[in-house]
Amino acid sequence: MSGRDAERRATGGTGRPTPRPLPAAVPQRDRERLLAGRAWAEFCDQLRRAGEVVLDPAAPSGDLERAEGFRYLATLAAAGIRHAFDLADPERPRFLRNPDSASKWGAENADNVYLLAKIRSDRHYRIVGRRGSAYTFLIETKEGYMQLGQSRNFASVEASELEIAPDGRFEIALSRERQPGNWIPLHPDATQVLIRQYLWDWQREVPAEFRIFEVEGEGRAPELLEPAGVARLLDEAGHWIVSTAQVWADWVAGLRRDHVPGRLAPARRFVGGADDIWYGNDAYRLAPDEVLLVEFDPPDARYWHIQLVDLWFETLDYANRQTSLNGHQLVRDADGRVRVVIAHRDPGVPNWLDTAGHAEGLIQYRYVWTKNAPEPRARLLPWSALGEALPAGTPRVTPEARRRQIAARQAHVAWRERA
Repeated sequence: MSGRDAERRATGGTGRPTPRPLPAAVPQRDRERLLAGRAWAEFCDQLRRAGEVVLDPAAPSGDLERAEGFRYLATLAAAGIRHAFDLADPERPRFLRNPDSASKWGAENADNVYLLAKIRSDRHYRIVGRRGSAYTFLIETKEGYMQLGQSRNFASVEASELEIAPDGRFEIALSRERQPGNWIPLHPDATQVLIRQYLWDWQREVPAEFRIFEVEGEGRAPELLEPAGVARLLDEAGHWIVSTAQVWADWVAGLRRDHVPGRLAPARRFVGGADDIWYGNDAYRLAPDEVLLVEFDPPDARYWHIQLVDLWFETLDYANRQTSLNGHQLVRDADGRVRVVIAHRDPGVPNWLDTAGHAEGLIQYRYVWTKNAPEPRARLLPWSALGEALPAGTPRVTPEARRRQIAARQAHVAWRERA
């Protein structure tokens, strides 16, 4: 492998360096920082640094983009605090649902329910749950956060590979030593367990249920808080917020710079993403009276979808607008191909992706557990030419039918995020 290839692999193909790690803990110094208020002040300084990402001269600067940028940072700050504090104790782990529709980052999948827990690789954990009827789920052990330069994935298991009781209950062991039944080995560098639940039919599928516990820690209360530990958690939260904001801003800048009109980048694996997922990422730019027609052959994949993402690398509002469609929701034409219309207003066809007012944004598609990776074709058209570009017999969607579709999306997202 050449030096350039090694760099691209280490940085996910962006060419940017990975974030610097936090300085090593010094308990006495950290205690003094917290008690004197410096740790809190330094955390607030990190929030100000995150604001500089939105205010960067190269960042999107329109009214909508700036407003969304600061809203994004507010929800990102809340997520960073939760990722540090709620997941702080690997001896009493818990699953945190994030990202979700209220707190987005990293172009999360609109069809996924994400659950994350922190672990220690030298401990013995159990995950207990109930299968539900979700299309499937994928459980991975990971080095850490991709945007912090912790990109290695160590082991994974998919729902169909598990032994599940007739009533839907299951139990999974996580440890270095092999265990009977369902078992996921823990690599010495593993610090996280990530679950991606895939919801294919939003109207019928019920998400699975999960609980995680450390075998020796169950039933035991944690030690009392110490000042040094809280200082470190504030450091971790600030570092996570700034790194997440900056890394994905850099990622988007690269996609915008490399965009070729009328073309969509092919799907490929990315360092830090799950091994079975192929990601396609590219930009779009649309004038008020233009549409983008995306055409492709359905992949030979168990799961696939297409969605729109804003310039802060968070999905558009998939609960209140049709900004994502998966292979179950997409309508195929008579020739077997799929045609998706990306437009600012409703063209009255089933496969419309709503830009939510964004003249510029990103298109993302995923092929999961796939045998091929068909490359989509994109055509920029005037609104007046869309009818001729679509096949004869393309179904129509009335405003009343669209409103029912949106109501169903709203109900589904509210239900799956009810807890």
